[in-house]
Amino acid sequence: MNLIEERIHERIIAKKLRLDNRRPFSEEIVRRLRRNMEIEYTYNSNAIEGNTLTLRETQLVIREGMTISGKSLNEHLEARNHPKAIEYIESLTERDHLSEADVLEVHKIVFSGVLENAGNYRDAQVYVEGSGYLPPPAFEVPGLMKELFEWLEKNPQELRPIEIAGVFHHKLVSIHPFDDGNGRVARLLMNLLLIRHGYPFTVIKRVDRRRYYDTLRKADHGELKPFVNFIARCVEQSLDLYLSAIEPGDQENKFLSLAEASKLTPYSQEYLSLLARRGLIAATKIGKNWYVTPRALNDYLARLDSRSGKSE
Repeated sequence: MNLIEERIHERIIAKKLRLDNRRPFSEEIVRRLRRNMEIEYTYNSNAIEGNTLTLRETQLVIREGMTISGKSLNEHLEARNHPKAIEYIESLTERDHLSEADVLEVHKIVFSGVLENAGNYRDAQVYVEGSGYLPPPAFEVPGLMKELFEWLEKNPQELRPIEIAGVFHHKLVSIHPFDDGNGRVARLLMNLLLIRHGYPFTVIKRVDRRRYYDTLRKADHGELKPFVNFIARCVEQSLDLYLSAIEPGDQENKFLSLAEASKLTPYSQEYLSLLARRGLIAATKIGKNWYVTPRALNDYLARLDSRSGKSE
């Protein structure tokens, strides 16, 4: 069962191949990419859940050990704990199987000092605010988690790596095994599954929070494709960022604003923005703005020419 739109999947595979062909990366590039990812990931994953630390404040808390005036102790601890959780996730990539103990340990690391029951399943009914979805009762959680690990091991639908990572994310938050922190744990474990297949650490951005939750709600009602395609596009954006760092001299891989890109095509900035939002052109969101590479523009135009030729 294929859940990712083929045009998106083809772009991802081509970019991953380019990235793989550049391995092994220099130690300096690996160190720089990891440091940047650590801050970006921590800020965005926490901000999605309501943490008010800015990107710069997150960097100061993690790198300088600073205390930010007006921010709660829990917000500081959430920032400081995340790099430890990322390190733990990376240590798990060498193992073939994900266990219940691993999931509990990830939750314990992320919420150490924040939640009293960090590292333990919930023991009461919980409700998802703003959603019509009701998670299963607490007594069902251990059995459902066991079923989840069995499903992951067998992959009965023969899902491709990004698809299985996305579906696993949704299944975990549907079980809602913890009183709090299910989303953050799910995003970390999703990345574990992606890294095991050679994909870079993928960030779901705060600015995409609404689409993230909207597609998750659709998945709750059996529509998995919107959520899995959302995850696939996040993976593609991470590939774009890695390629821009690995191939800095490649002008075809240089990020252009949509205003700059519009000068190279027959299309307006607004139309390019529409293409980017719909995933019809490979674009990367940095902050609140979309960027596109000359390579992505050329690929899109080539596809249009190919379709036009077939219709003649």
